[in-house]
Amino acid sequence: MDKHTSAARTAFRRRAAWLAVLCALASASAITARWWPEAPLPTLQWLMGLSIHWQWLYLCLGGAASVAWAALGGRAAWLALLVLVAAWWTHAPSAPPAAEAARGAPVLRIGTANLQIGNPDLSRLQQWLLDPASPDVVMLQEFGDDAARLVAHGPVRARYPHQVLAPAPDPFGIALLSRHPFTATDTVTTPADPRRTPHLRATLSWQGRAVAVSAVHPMPPLDRAYALVRDATLRDEARWLAGAAPLGVLAGDLNDTPWSTGLRGVAPALQRASGLAPTWPNLGGWLSLLPLDHVLVSAGWLRVASAVGPDLGSDHRPVMVDVTPAP
Repeated sequence: MDKHTSAARTAFRRRAAWLAVLCALASASAITARWWPEAPLPTLQWLMGLSIHWQWLYLCLGGAASVAWAALGGRAAWLALLVLVAAWWTHAPSAPPAAEAARGAPVLRIGTANLQIGNPDLSRLQQWLLDPASPDVVMLQEFGDDAARLVAHGPVRARYPHQVLAPAPDPFGIALLSRHPFTATDTVTTPADPRRTPHLRATLSWQGRAVAVSAVHPMPPLDRAYALVRDATLRDEARWLAGAAPLGVLAGDLNDTPWSTGLRGVAPALQRASGLAPTWPNLGGWLSLLPLDHVLVSAGWLRVASAVGPDLGSDHRPVMVDVTPAP
């Protein structure tokens, strides 16, 4: 190996090492945030919370850099890779899977989609809702007047006759569509607190059972106060679901990822039925970085299947899950 090649190899190994270490340190925020005191340094706590969300990016970039570093003789590369994997595994728990024996039981299909306010083409939304495999219950966020006209009339209304619609010109319009009848509905607003967003609560009758449903779209964590309100909203809805019916579902664009304080704060009362696949931003219809859209379920449910839905022309991809009651 000549001197030029050796120098290039050394430089490449150094860059790979730096990238692997930086990704490992950033990903470790998911571990350290569990024990970091909130009160003394709230701004640092908030910044750490923002860094937590990017675990997929850290794992992919840092993992590739660690492998390259190791291939070039870096023994510490495996430690960086271990930190990356350990941090990734700190995600909020998922609902228990249904055993094969339970897969013949009734299945409720739940979907959630952020439509992106101002989306000029809602034909893909209509196609998704009218597909034979469409969800039984659907939560829609960034729900404006055009979307309201689409779902409130015609074939979509025929497929989803039970609806609670709260359209808005801003990103916080929201809707709940169901093929099963509601026994109670409520639109929750807190106009005194600008950090709070409207959300929907309903109880529906499915297979002779009462199912409590909460559709939410909290503000993103623009600062520490917004992050705290987001987490409090999720805890409030978890408490309401626990008291409303034995079977509970919370779904929406939660502006939170499975490694962060919001989703981890409602476990084990609510667990993820949706997977870890990223849903935002919807780049080219397939590339996303953050799993922000979720379906959470109470302990009475078992997870049958989950998937990311089709491109609806939004900056988010929809999420669909199948769940069945635990025996």
